[in-house]
Amino acid sequence: MFRNYALIAFRHFTKHKLFSAINIFCLSIGITFSMIIGVYVLDQQRINSTLRHADRQYYIKTAWKEKGLGSEIVSISPWAKTIKEEYPALVANYFRYNPVTNVVSSGNLHFKEDIAICDTTLVSMYDFPLLHGDKNHAFTSNNAAVITAQFAKKLFGTTNAIGKTLSIQTTVAGTSQDYMVSAVLKNLPYNSVTHLLKDEYSVYVPTTGNRYYNSGDPSLSWDNVSMLSFIELKPGVHVQAVNAALNQLIKKYSSDFIWKNLWANTVPVKDYYLNDNNAAVKKMTTILSTIAMFILLMVIINYVNINIGTSAYRLKEIGLRKTFGSAKRQVVLQFLLEALILTFMAALFSLLFYQLLTPVFSKVLNTTLKPVWNFSAAECMQLLGLVTAIGLLAGAYPAFVLSSTHLIQAVKGKIDSSKGGRGLKRALVVVQFSLAILVFICALNLSKQVTYLFHKDLGYNKEQILVISAFPKQWDSAGVLKMQTIKNALLLVPHVQNVTVAFDLPESTPFGRIILFPPGSTGTKKQLNLPISNADEDYAKTFGIKMKAGTFFDPSGGGLVLNETAVKELGLTNTNAVGQQIETPGGPATISGVIGDYNFSSMQDKIGPLGFGNLKYAKAYRYMAVKLNTSNITATLDDIKAQWHTLSPNAPFDYSFMDDRFEAMYQSELQLKTAADVATVLNLIIVLLGVLGVIVFTLNKRMKEIAVRKVLGANVGSIVMLFLQEYAWLIVIANIIAWPLAYMCTEHFLQNFAYRVQQNMAPYLLVLVSVAAMAFTLISIHCTKAAIASPVKSLKAE
Repeated sequence: MFRNYALIAFRHFTKHKLFSAINIFCLSIGITFSMIIGVYVLDQQRINSTLRHADRQYYIKTAWKEKGLGSEIVSISPWAKTIKEEYPALVANYFRYNPVTNVVSSGNLHFKEDIAICDTTLVSMYDFPLLHGDKNHAFTSNNAAVITAQFAKKLFGTTNAIGKTLSIQTTVAGTSQDYMVSAVLKNLPYNSVTHLLKDEYSVYVPTTGNRYYNSGDPSLSWDNVSMLSFIELKPGVHVQAVNAALNQLIKKYSSDFIWKNLWANTVPVKDYYLNDNNAAVKKMTTILSTIAMFILLMVIINYVNINIGTSAYRLKEIGLRKTFGSAKRQVVLQFLLEALILTFMAALFSLLFYQLLTPVFSKVLNTTLKPVWNFSAAECMQLLGLVTAIGLLAGAYPAFVLSSTHLIQAVKGKIDSSKGGRGLKRALVVVQFSLAILVFICALNLSKQVTYLFHKDLGYNKEQILVISAFPKQWDSAGVLKMQTIKNALLLVPHVQNVTVAFDLPESTPFGRIILFPPGSTGTKKQLNLPISNADEDYAKTFGIKMKAGTFFDPSGGGLVLNETAVKELGLTNTNAVGQQIETPGGPATISGVIGDYNFSSMQDKIGPLGFGNLKYAKAYRYMAVKLNTSNITATLDDIKAQWHTLSPNAPFDYSFMDDRFEAMYQSELQLKTAADVATVLNLIIVLLGVLGVIVFTLNKRMKEIAVRKVLGANVGSIVMLFLQEYAWLIVIANIIAWPLAYMCTEHFLQNFAYRVQQNMAPYLLVLVSVAAMAFTLISIHCTKAAIASPVKSLKAE
């Protein structure tokens, strides 16, 4: 029986080659895109799943009484360790680390690396796999280091680096600290512990006995809010009890300012990656999954539409089968089998398309999509289930609706009016056009917003600014003087316009905070919690930030520089702020200058208050920014690199460009824009192929009608217009449905940005005209061919 059904199916496919090809191609598009998005979404959802006891792992964030008092991503340094010691019934284990970036050396090799100054529970708590070393004693002493296999290969030329010595530069008087490698980690998959700040740590060293900072071990002080902290709960423990215990500890050990202004906010590590940054990843996966569903819906509609078109041929077949005794279930089974055969044929092409497109979409989605041959058994079963579901859904109409047609109507080749053949076909075409128009409009609006982000006046100039990691990080007067020497040397390089040394760049809100009391408010509760950074006197000049009043630090080198928003919140104006003394907990500070507001973080956030302290006094720095003025970047870069190696021979020349760093800030928006563009193209291809299939079949059925019209005097234009009118109304209805939905979707997306474009009619009208033009062009071409055909041949045709 199944052999006969398959034989009939293949005969049907070969008889209607065009329609079969359209169905296979459209189904291939849908399955390929769904595979790409499915693999991406599953990989994103699996992040953190490999951590041991992931369901009991929690990350301690900090909730502040007032926004701006401090960072949420760090916690009180002894929190995690102390709750394990004082509440052993609640917490099974803990892990903390202080993230730093500095030079790691061995002999004459020097590399800039991300370093975690951490607890020695790294391996035991998460069961990270080791390539070399004892997992029960990964850190053999306080002078032991655990490194990744990739870094071991880079630094020592082999992954078996056990017993080898590496040196880490510190911030103390240019000194370094030596460590012996005691374990080598296998390269770790992305997770929310070791990749929390999107950095890839290659070196882990114990916090106990660490001499990286002048102040000593950063994990000891109860007034130090600087550690990334994680805890593992005991089985059956509720996180509410842990939060209560953490809050009791800060009240017990911390100063009044700390315990009165912050409390614990523990969040599960298991889904932290998805929910971090206002659930950005979850939103991305949801949007991409929705787009994939839209495309699948489009291809299923295409299949149904074409089967409605060919239903007259199949109805006679059904009628004859019923006449000769076939049961309804046998007819249903035949049509479902045909749909499944066609879908599995499309799936084979999809595997090829997926493999060809994997490198492209890996770059677009900023991930590594696994090749087909690396699919797990579970993933293969999911793909099999998806293909089967598509086949069954696509075959449902011909299988259940056409097989239920009354015998007399079936023999005549007519669909029962109750089945709504023509009405259903039109409704499905409207749905297809509506989805295509919806995605098209959203893609255009998204593109407008992304373009706006990259062309908005930021208040500073990011073009041709070279950012160098400032090494050595010697955070004292001698270190600042060495940076000044390098800066003066770089200013002598041709085409170097300005140079500045700073702790932060205009890409994120500074981590540092200072409390300012507005004039006349000393002793009251009114205060400004100001994000503050360190920079030298050339910061504003290098980044093209406008001075509104005063100077970027006075000649003596002291004072504060504030932006306009900070000045307003202090109740001052640009003109009377300069020279004004502002009270701080550490004593009075004088405002030396006022700079114009600029976007120092993502444009999802409104510009807030900001201040700068003079590098000569703060002494901490991380970057050297070099403003270039040349079209020959390569030659100038070589000259700068040569000067750098001359003046800082034991430090790597690690650099980036400010415009590249700015682009990285909006990586998710750029990914979404690209995905939306791809979805728009695919949707339009599917819609137009569907229209092509329907119009070709309609023309074949109405060739005699067209011939009669020509004999009675109708010209080619009137015949073409007859068909265009039918689709014109469908496109108009589709736009009426899609426009409100597109408006709401766009508004929902734009709500994420403090600075955004305003919607107007231009994208909506552009989509209306574009979709109509493409559809009408396709319809006109095929209608014109039919209209100019000889009416004699058409009337003779059986």
